[in-house]
Amino acid sequence: MLEKSALIALGLSLLAVSPTPASAATLSATPAQTFLGIGGSGAWWPHDLFNFPDTVRQNLSTLLFSQSGLGLSSYRFNMGGGGVGVTNPVRAPQTFYLSAGVYNFSADPQGVFFMQQAAAHNVTVTAFVNSAPAPLTSNRENCGGTFVTGTGTALGTYVADVVAHWRSAGVPINFISPMNEPDDSFGTCGQEGMQVSANQRAEVINGVFSGLQAHGLTGTVGILADESSSLSLATAEYSTWLPSVVSKVAAIVHHTYDFPSDASYTSFVNTVKSIAPGKATWMSEICCSLGTPSGTGRGFTQGFDPTITNALMFSGLVFQSLVLAGEPHYDFWTLVSNGLGCAPLNNANCPTTPNSAGWTDGVIYYDQSYATNKNFALYLTKHFWTYKHFGNFVKPGSVRQPLTGSDVREWMMAVSTPTTYNLILMNPNTTDTTLSLTFPDTVCAIAGVRTSATEDFSSVPAAARSGSAWSLLLKATSLTTYTFGRGSAC
Repeated sequence: MLEKSALIALGLSLLAVSPTPASAATLSATPAQTFLGIGGSGAWWPHDLFNFPDTVRQNLSTLLFSQSGLGLSSYRFNMGGGGVGVTNPVRAPQTFYLSAGVYNFSADPQGVFFMQQAAAHNVTVTAFVNSAPAPLTSNRENCGGTFVTGTGTALGTYVADVVAHWRSAGVPINFISPMNEPDDSFGTCGQEGMQVSANQRAEVINGVFSGLQAHGLTGTVGILADESSSLSLATAEYSTWLPSVVSKVAAIVHHTYDFPSDASYTSFVNTVKSIAPGKATWMSEICCSLGTPSGTGRGFTQGFDPTITNALMFSGLVFQSLVLAGEPHYDFWTLVSNGLGCAPLNNANCPTTPNSAGWTDGVIYYDQSYATNKNFALYLTKHFWTYKHFGNFVKPGSVRQPLTGSDVREWMMAVSTPTTYNLILMNPNTTDTTLSLTFPDTVCAIAGVRTSATEDFSSVPAAARSGSAWSLLLKATSLTTYTFGRGSAC
């Protein structure tokens, strides 16, 4: 009989070699959507980051737009209204508007700098409007007011003139969103905002289209609408205004601050298909939720959680939009935030430890007291490293190839190019698993990268062949991307 210590050792050795739970999937040869971009917003951090040393500003641009960083392919430039009435100066971007047809294009050097940095990296730029210039709103301020019926031409002319100017200056603004979250006037005035009633939204679209038409840009610059804050609001209002201008809209763009269930998201997509056939839906803003990797507990909530737990929860939201909803474009919110909720110079664990005072609204953070303490450090959360999987591998022109089989989960995605397959795979569970994957064509395993509690986009062994299939290890509570070469690329 083995002694007790020997039995324990034998049990541990058997546990170490026991196979992980396995699942199987097949890669479909039939493509789904073609991707257009992965990105985020330049509101409102440029106000602060423009004041950082140039070496830090350049490093931030690299972190956002270079393939060595996030590799984003989309950037949202906040076309400011001037910040009249806004109580937080960081959220009050300057405006180019002086009066009808008269502009100051030296205004907002902060926002323009990072927009130019995005353009220099060949990133698609969308200009979005939280509020019209104050002279065009109901209360002549940039918060708490409404769009004024009859001013659509004036607003559209201004927006189109700005787009035309920056395009001529070498910044290829490709899209314009003229009413960001029009369901809210932001009457507390912590930021810019302008309510646009559903029955006014067609006028805004018509005004912008006419403005672009005057510059010959209707075939070059697309109009996005209407960026409602939730899917439930959007579906309740689209039928009242969208059909009359749908031909002038490039995509139906929304936010997901209602953190919809899969059923609600699917219903939204189907509603858009019935109201606006042939128009794709895009997800353009989300932030600020706590919750688990599997998605429980989602909801708009204050709290800073820089850990892999929350990063995987947000990754699940990306998968929901790209896989479940089949959307071709995804933008996170501010990308860069000062909402640490703690003082990093006083607490070395501040940037890596959850707290209830901060906000999970960025992937890169900075010290809100930088102006006085001269702390110009940038702090990367686990969200940066998980979002890098999407920014690095979901490129414009790449295609989603559906995964089929009873074991396929929403958080599994295959992205193809003519020469590669990239399998972006999340395991939100606390145990390792293995995916057995079969391809429709000849492939070879090239590489793997993983983000987990202890890894930041770290290289891991490539997938291993297992008979006619490939074995892909998915470590517990992690996001892994496996790259395969296709055909002659092998």
